[in-house]
Amino acid sequence: MKSFLAIIILLIVATVSNAQHSGNAVYGNNASQYHNPEAKKLYLSDSTFLIEAHLLVNTIADSYVATIGVSDTSTSLKESDDRINKRIKGFIATLSKFGIKQQDIYVDMTTQTKVYDYTLKHNYAQQYVKGYEIKKNVIIRFKNIADLENMMIEAANFNIYDLTKVDYVVNDLEKINTELFKLATDVINRKKEMYVMATNCKLNQASQIYGEDYYSYYPQQLYKTYIAEASTDISSEDVSQFIKRDLQKPTTVYYDKIDYSGFDKIINPEITEPAIEFGLTLQIKFQIEKGKQ
Repeated sequence: MKSFLAIIILLIVATVSNAQHSGNAVYGNNASQYHNPEAKKLYLSDSTFLIEAHLLVNTIADSYVATIGVSDTSTSLKESDDRINKRIKGFIATLSKFGIKQQDIYVDMTTQTKVYDYTLKHNYAQQYVKGYEIKKNVIIRFKNIADLENMMIEAANFNIYDLTKVDYVVNDLEKINTELFKLATDVINRKKEMYVMATNCKLNQASQIYGEDYYSYYPQQLYKTYIAEASTDISSEDVSQFIKRDLQKPTTVYYDKIDYSGFDKIINPEITEPAIEFGLTLQIKFQIEKGKQ
């Protein structure tokens, strides 16, 4: 059987380094912990070889679900509940201007707790119930992510400020997985043709799916942070003589897509809006016909 040296040579890919401006993100300690493909490998034996494909697609969400936290504290439980309900009702009334229907809104009561304080008399502190705190979440399903900022401005008019989280929803995951699988088989078949042409080996018509790995990353997992600063330290033989007051250093939060290194194909690679990233690693094993190489 011919040597597979030619196949191995085909797998040596020149790495091109594109110069780019790094931006302040270099200040962050944000080493990637995501599912990036390893260097391309071809698994060989005397009678089989295994080809794999790595694909990634960036998908804009079909809809979004925002969870907005609301709390209120009062000396009586009823007053606290009445006040929080009034604020929530007023906020919900403003959502119709964004085309959000009542069935797309749900109010979830999360906690109802006592608030404690102390009375001080001489050296004695006595704890007492000062009031009651109620917390609720307003959960909103909506289509246009650009509306979120304006919704939070409306919420602020009712002293509601806590945007707890935003979920990104894709309606047809099966369609995405099917597309990835078909494209992955195309990539593998193109590789197979190159390997067969390079080695003149003959393959059995049937092949075997050896492994598949679907995975996804949502924007909540892809945001990173950094603090950009350059400062000096105060040193002294007697540090206790100083009172040190630092300036506030703002933390920058930014969306950081998966590194494209190692993928065979990227679908919709250029994105500005945070997207959901779906990936697939597919492996197919091919049988070499004995004596026909």
